[in-house]
Amino acid sequence: MYNLLLVDDEWFAIEGLKSGVDWDKLGFGAIYEAHNAEQAKQILRQTPIDVMVCDIEMPGGSGISLMEWVKEQQLEMETIFLTCHADFKYAQRAVHLGSFDYLLKPVDYRELQDTAHSALDKVAAAQDAKKRSEAYEQVYAKWEKSKDLLYERFWQDLFWQRLIPTRDNIERALSASLMPLSADTRVLPILIGVEQWGKALNTRDEEMMEFALRNTADELLLAGMPGQVLQDGSGVQFALFFDDPSGGEAGKGRLHYDEIKKRCTRYIEACATYLYCTLSCYIGDWVPLNEVSRLYNALIQMEHHNVTRSQAVLFFKEQPAEARETSLPALFQWSELLEHAKRDELLALSDEVFANLRSDANVTSETLRAFYHALLQTVYYVLHKRGISVGTVFPDGSMLDEASAIRSLHSLQERTQRMIDTVTMHLSLLDTESSVVDKVKRYIIDRLFDDLSREELAAFAHINSAYLSRLFKKEAGVSLTDYIVEERMKKAKEMLLYTEESVSNIAKAFHYTNFSHFSKLFRKYYGMNPQEYRRQFAKEN
Repeated sequence: MYNLLLVDDEWFAIEGLKSGVDWDKLGFGAIYEAHNAEQAKQILRQTPIDVMVCDIEMPGGSGISLMEWVKEQQLEMETIFLTCHADFKYAQRAVHLGSFDYLLKPVDYRELQDTAHSALDKVAAAQDAKKRSEAYEQVYAKWEKSKDLLYERFWQDLFWQRLIPTRDNIERALSASLMPLSADTRVLPILIGVEQWGKALNTRDEEMMEFALRNTADELLLAGMPGQVLQDGSGVQFALFFDDPSGGEAGKGRLHYDEIKKRCTRYIEACATYLYCTLSCYIGDWVPLNEVSRLYNALIQMEHHNVTRSQAVLFFKEQPAEARETSLPALFQWSELLEHAKRDELLALSDEVFANLRSDANVTSETLRAFYHALLQTVYYVLHKRGISVGTVFPDGSMLDEASAIRSLHSLQERTQRMIDTVTMHLSLLDTESSVVDKVKRYIIDRLFDDLSREELAAFAHINSAYLSRLFKKEAGVSLTDYIVEERMKKAKEMLLYTEESVSNIAKAFHYTNFSHFSKLFRKYYGMNPQEYRRQFAKEN
């Protein structure tokens, strides 16, 4: 059903329009009324109108000015003007504004009904065209998405050698993926190696940031040149420059390496500034499609072995030759310092080690892996020696993840410092807790004849009473109450053996007013009541 708006400053004119035309038969489900332009605007702001029948001459704003406002608001509707004067200027302005028709008053209702019917046909046609356009846009968007997937599948197959790179196979794969390239196309790949994000990201956020990295690479690296930015199956980002000589001179469309380096430098700076991401660019050579897989794997290895240079632009052709292996420091001293929670000394040693590694051009990922395993072995040894579970110190296991630790020299140094902080803090806390429990034990033994309370002991230790109970149980293996009772029973046993005090007085000395309760506790520890114990052992002592 459609919506109709009738606009006229004379109420009887609107009543005549409502009753003179069978609007229901035309398909109008709702009829709205306005007696001036402002009322009409208020309705138009709130309700979608399909057809407006409007008088031209009205006080406080003409129908022409209302139509101009409708155009400014880009409202989609058809307008039929009514007027008492056959003024050509009005008609000309109405046509210029795109009104559907222009009728003279007194209006012929049959003519108005036919005109409204035609206006509705135009509205229906426009709505149908809009739906078709939206449907087309959806189909086109799906096609664009599937096209990108086809493109990515082609490169995945080529990278991972699922496609045997003969000329015929490449031509068939290009045709199947709808890629506008030929078997003669040469490609220059750039691996975008993400080193570190500025903050911790969950999986969804990281995917969004990687999408932003690819968009930025398209704008700053390709910058309108033929090519594609994509992510391989393992999550590595690549920018590919294309040079297809099939339509002209080979090499004519290639960028010079100096220009590529400038673009990579700008890209690295932009990602650091706006995406809070540090990365390096690994630039390959111009190669034919049948050699792309070899260069792809070489760039992966190049990134894997770069652990000393960060936010750098590196060329495959400038890789250094294989060099001597870097020797690593022994970590014997580290284990002793770690065991005694010497955090500052350990961090100073760590800074010295990494400064030496940073100045060594022969450091590789294998160097980092070897150091990381030596560090883990040291940490495990110290924790085992102190009887502490690794899972207690590293509950979520993230700090033990090798891949993220040895991504670069910087990431390994950060991981080393975090491990030192975590382990030394844990050991210091344990030492502090043990010291607190020992002090409380001595306080209890010195005051066995006092009416001790948990609150008094907590105040002495300067900690919360509930925390003291948990800490005491954890360190001593018995509850605070049981420890006090046990020590009192030991003292009571000595008094039974070495003094002449009556059993009842001994019980009162320890604030046991109920003699049978005292006797029951004593039996629990020594297997007999106090009188039996004194009779059996007092003579011997």
